[in-house]
Amino acid sequence: MSTTRSSRPPTRASKRPPAKRRASKPPKRRRAAKSWRWKIALAALFACFALGVLGLVGIFSYYGRDLPTVAALKNYRPPQVTRIVDRHGNVINEMFDERRTVVPMERIPRVLVLSVLAAEDADFYLHRGLDYAGILRAVLRDVVSGRAMQGASTITQQIVKNVLLTSERTISRKVKELILARRLEQELSKDEILWLYLNHIYFGHGRYGVQEASRFYFGKDVEDITLAEASLIAGIPQAPSRLSPLSHPEAARTRQLYVLSQLQSKRAQYWDDLTDAQIDKARNTKVKLAKANRDEAGAPEIVSTAKEFLANQVGTDRAKLGGYTVETTLDLSLQRAARKALRDGLITIDQRQGFVGPLHVPKKPTRIEPIATLRSGRTYDAVVTSANDETGEIELNLGGHHAIAQLEDVARFNPKSLSASTFAPKGAVVRAMIDRVGSGKTLSRARLALGPQGAVIVIDVRSREVLALVGGDEAEYGFNRALQAVRQPGSTFKPLVYALALESEKYTPATLVLDAPEVFDEWQPNNYETWHYAGAVRLREGLARSINLVAVRVIQDVTPEAVVKFAQSLGITSPLDPSLALALGASDVKPIELVNAYATFAAGGRYQPAAMVRRVTKANGEALRLPSAPAPQQALRVGTAYLMTSMLRSVVEEGTARRARALKRPVAGKTGTSNQARDAWFVGFTPELVAGVWVGFDDHRPLGRKESGGGSALPIWIEVMRAALGDQAATEFPVPSDIERAKIDPATGLLAYEGQEDAIEEVFLAGTVPTTTATPPDAVDTDTFLMEQL
Repeated sequence: MSTTRSSRPPTRASKRPPAKRRASKPPKRRRAAKSWRWKIALAALFACFALGVLGLVGIFSYYGRDLPTVAALKNYRPPQVTRIVDRHGNVINEMFDERRTVVPMERIPRVLVLSVLAAEDADFYLHRGLDYAGILRAVLRDVVSGRAMQGASTITQQIVKNVLLTSERTISRKVKELILARRLEQELSKDEILWLYLNHIYFGHGRYGVQEASRFYFGKDVEDITLAEASLIAGIPQAPSRLSPLSHPEAARTRQLYVLSQLQSKRAQYWDDLTDAQIDKARNTKVKLAKANRDEAGAPEIVSTAKEFLANQVGTDRAKLGGYTVETTLDLSLQRAARKALRDGLITIDQRQGFVGPLHVPKKPTRIEPIATLRSGRTYDAVVTSANDETGEIELNLGGHHAIAQLEDVARFNPKSLSASTFAPKGAVVRAMIDRVGSGKTLSRARLALGPQGAVIVIDVRSREVLALVGGDEAEYGFNRALQAVRQPGSTFKPLVYALALESEKYTPATLVLDAPEVFDEWQPNNYETWHYAGAVRLREGLARSINLVAVRVIQDVTPEAVVKFAQSLGITSPLDPSLALALGASDVKPIELVNAYATFAAGGRYQPAAMVRRVTKANGEALRLPSAPAPQQALRVGTAYLMTSMLRSVVEEGTARRARALKRPVAGKTGTSNQARDAWFVGFTPELVAGVWVGFDDHRPLGRKESGGGSALPIWIEVMRAALGDQAATEFPVPSDIERAKIDPATGLLAYEGQEDAIEEVFLAGTVPTTTATPPDAVDTDTFLMEQL
């Protein structure tokens, strides 16, 4: 029987472990192939690395060409706000391309600096401008998406993007940003970069930089904000449109809590001077936001003057860049009071003359003459073609041209708040002034000219600083009647004629002048609204009663040419016609010119141009060196100016301006009314202030029956002066040393005879007192005597 091998019992020899077999060596060819594969892999890896490096070098070299220089940021000067303020520092207007006020780092509180770092870049002081981990994550996301979706920006990168580049989301822009960020870190210190960021970044609502953000959101300067406020605005730059605490308070609060949590979590690592208790207090504090002030300051008239002044001093380009503060001479509270007085006075005239809506449709269709071209500032006849009650727009046809007027612009004439279609029915005829001429499909902008307009000017007598400058009843930009209107002054021009006559010493306040009809070179003037004549009257009386024939005879004597020259010495630059009619104010002047001429009387004969700008400071607080003001010129002797003031006081005490006595203080002034009451004036002064009021239609229409300077302009002047003088104690006009007083006979202007009961006291320049004594009436034929004197 046969047996198998495995069935045999094991022998001792079989229990030994098998001897190790020597590994057989692979063939040489196989070993060589494996070695080459490793070499090829290493070479390929090196080649890829080299290509990658070369590619990066190429990319950075390509995009690094023609990049903006970061060195310019050492002289960082972004667009800033230029502020126009009144004499007390109240803001009248702000001009800007970007509303920004650059402040030094010392003014920015540490709580705001830390809040911004916590919100935007906690590692700012550790990295070299780039967050490499963040960049890698952003690149991976961009590669996966195939487009630039998400960035990873440090504060340095944000400065590069906002100042040197654009905000477009492209890979090329990102590469440029990385290059410039590294360059910026090499050029500027960390503190300098952070300062740039804090002053440049956008905080929403048109505000740039931490100072403007603080002023807008909290109504305070940046150095005064708390940790709660700082953490609130620090979160805004991430997304200003949706993190504004004004428009999105809940989102802003969530972002604020995140900033505070970042502050707390990184406190021990970065800013251990900020305690947990401070952060907890800020977290539990309800921040009070400032109310947005959207009201106009109310002085657009001075804004254009200040802009022009600044451009003349620093150049148009630098003025546009901003950062200046222009301190004007204006008193904003008085400016508002003056405008209110003007508006109230005009409304009174509206009611008196019936200049109140609604407009009326004529019984017969009115034909409007065709107009070739509309001109801004001109007034035209117009027909209402339609009115929209929802928008308040009134469409007009002006001689074939269509324009839009707004109902809200004529609220003064719509006291019952009628709708547009009721106030201005289709077919109604109205006068309309063009504010802006349209072009293409844009219609012209018009304003219904339903009632008169006006101007008010208040000037400090001593300094000649303009305290109020009102160019219309509405606080809006446009035609400034105080500086631009050229109107007939009427009888307010007479004091200039009389002042020259007094200066010549050919006349005194007691000199007799004939008030009688006469034809002068085929021109026969008459006295205002009357054909009555008083015969021989004293010069003082002729002015007080505003007798035209007296003024004409005086200018005939001193000559119109001399009056023109004298008026120019008082600052009248408007062309004057050297004719006898000049005595009655037949030549046009600007309100500012006439008011400042009267200031010369109040200032003792000293002329000086009116000033509207006090000083200009740069963004760093340094005052700009301004041209020296022209030296005052003595246009009149001090004594003559006092005589003129004294005669103008008679206008108030016993003449056409008696209403001004309501001020219960010494007042001098003169009313004026041009032909057909197209212009109504009152210019008057106290020892401290001079003010002038003009009222009239822009298109030279008559004001209406019985309107005059005393009835239309003087009431406005009184209210303006009440606001300007307030509770100041009344003062007398100073009497100069070259003035003498004497008792005179009111009928003859001679020295009063002894015991004369109706004698009056008169003032004279030294050496011009009459030397002849009047004869008692029972000793002479008075009429014969007067004719001999004349």
